[in-house]
Formats: sequence, structure tokens, C-alpha cells
Amino acid sequence: MGWKASTIIINEPTNTDHFQLLEKLGFTSLRKIDDRPFEVVMNPNDNEVYIGTYKNNLLICAQELPMQFFEDHETATESTFMNLFPSSEICSIVLHSTVNLWGYAILKEGKKIRARAGSADDGTFIESGEPLEEEKEILSKSTLNRQGERTYLFEGDDEAMSEDQVGENFVFAVCKRYFGEELDSADELLFETHLKGYSYGKAPGLKKSGQSKSSGYNKSWWKFW
Repeated sequence: MGWKASTIIINEPTNTDHFQLLEKLGFTSLRKIDDRPFEVVMNPNDNEVYIGTYKNNLLICAQELPMQFFEDHETATESTFMNLFPSSEICSIVLHSTVNLWGYAILKEGKKIRARAGSADDGTFIESGEPLEEEKEILSKSTLNRQGERTYLFEGDDEAMSEDQVGENFVFAVCKRYFGEELDSADELLFETHLKGYSYGKAPGLKKSGQSKSSGYNKSWWKFW
């Protein structure tokens, strides 16, 4: 299975009206569309946003929005989320198997405590903060090669893998922090949890739908997104 995800997780959020929240985040011209299971919409179509709850987490799925958590500066989108949820931990996750894109970023108490992301073409293009408990088992399988790149050798494998080849594993593991199990094992979330769907005109942080403001690194994978 090729995994694709573009989702923001807000842990223990304050009670809020979902429609009003999307408006506060900057989504415009919202119109109700069919509700769909998380497995279908964790990487939604362009101009669609889905929102719902699972195990005391608020989930927001929208194209490109989570990527605004992977800059080397605090973005307007990050500031908005932290202002709206000052006492919540906020996690952004991205996956796109076509280009081995992976990433996770966590905001807590007004700052980014951890961010890691990469792709096949760009390598690991951001890494900040201290390792999470959920990462440590996978990191223990790694070594640095002569080029300073991290490679991973798992039990039973003959050849080491590059970080973009195991990035998906990291994202799955970080999801356990919120869901109680890794993403690829969370059947209740994937198949039984339905999120409310809306179409929109413009998304937060974008000049127009589908156009990112940021260009801090070579986003060679954007053409696939």
C-alpha cells in the first residue's frame, strides 16, 4: 500500500465549532460536502478539507496546509494554530509514497519542539528539536555514513536503507503518541472514523488555492502533491 497523508492532529483541544474553526484558520467559501472515513480523506483532494475527532484528538485534513509546519521559521499558519490552541499539542504529518516524502512537526507551549521531514530527492531537509520517545527505537537502528547521512539496518535485512526509505516508519510511530497505536495499525481510526467534509475557495497560508508562499528549499516533490 502506498501511503499518503496531509493531516494536522490537535491533542486535547478546547471545545470549538468545527465550521467556525475552519473559518478562523483562513478557509474561505466553505460549502458542505459528504462526510468520509479518515482512510479516504487523510490526503484529501484539492479544495477539500475534512475535520473530525478521534480519541480526544481533533483531526484536520487538507492539501498543503501541514507542509507549512516544515519551514525554518515560524509561519503565520503555525502562529494561528498556537493562538487558537495554546494548551494543546499540535502535530503535522505528511506522507507521499510516490516521492518518499515524509515528515512530522510538533508544536507545544508556543514553540516547535520537534520537526523532521525529507524526500527521496531532497534528503532530510529539516531536523530540529530533541528525539521523541516514539522515534528512539527506529533511531537506534541507524548509523551515520561517511557523507554524514543517516542509514538504517533492520534485523533480517542485508542492506542499509536511507532515511527517506524509513521516513514512513517514523510517521507511523509518532502517530502512536496520539492514537495509542501506529497509524498503519489504527483500524478504528482509518475505517470507522468519519470526518466532516467541506469544499473551500482559498486555504490558509496560500496566495490562492494550490500556491505555497514558502520556498525555503528545493520542493521537487510539489509536482506530485
